[in-house]
Amino acid sequence: MSRFAKLFDHSIVRPDATADEVAAFAETAVSLDTASLTVQPHYVRRAADLLDRSSVLVGTVVGFPQGNETPSSKEYQAREVIDLGAQEIDMVMNIPALKNGEQDLFLRDIEGVVRAAGGMKVKVITENCYLTDEEKRLACEWIAETGAAFVKTATAYADGGATLKDVQLMHRAVEGRCLVKAAGGIRTIAEVLDYLRAGVRRFGSTRTDAFVRAYEALPEAKRSDFLPYLPE
Repeated sequence: MSRFAKLFDHSIVRPDATADEVAAFAETAVSLDTASLTVQPHYVRRAADLLDRSSVLVGTVVGFPQGNETPSSKEYQAREVIDLGAQEIDMVMNIPALKNGEQDLFLRDIEGVVRAAGGMKVKVITENCYLTDEEKRLACEWIAETGAAFVKTATAYADGGATLKDVQLMHRAVEGRCLVKAAGGIRTIAEVLDYLRAGVRRFGSTRTDAFVRAYEALPEAKRSDFLPYLPE
């Protein structure tokens, strides 16, 4: 069950999240042994304390949720949250830079965060609801040049979230140079399997415990369908 839970970043990044809620999410993340607990920068140090002695990583967000900050401000924020204890970063790409064809700025924006992360995983959110299919493809191609570990479908705070069509497009566009993370709109264990088959290798979710329970309830033959996609 732990291998299945490692597919998930258990996430609480709501702007109104309280310390007690973060603690409850941390308890769930530790009990399930998820890949990470993703919190607002405000809660990174608290999360690091709550996750101490567990294998759950401290995740946080940079340039969230719109991504329109300057490259230098994102790099500074990344360095600060790492100093506080962050171990993975989900950042929002610069959407206007993509739409304006400003490739150099777009790349510098992500490369600064990757540089600050120093080998830690950086997941770049494309926020697909704002993009045409061609823009999604181009964003993924550019992101794959930066050393980022993942392209990610959405913040789950704008309209729309992950779709199978988008995931398939993203998986083709990166050509194995980075992985795909899905967030937003996934509700059932059957959908989780569909997304894994489409190329997803990490999920962001507020309801990881429900997915783990649903996985546990599957007959053994059905659980075996997930085995090719589970982290070692």
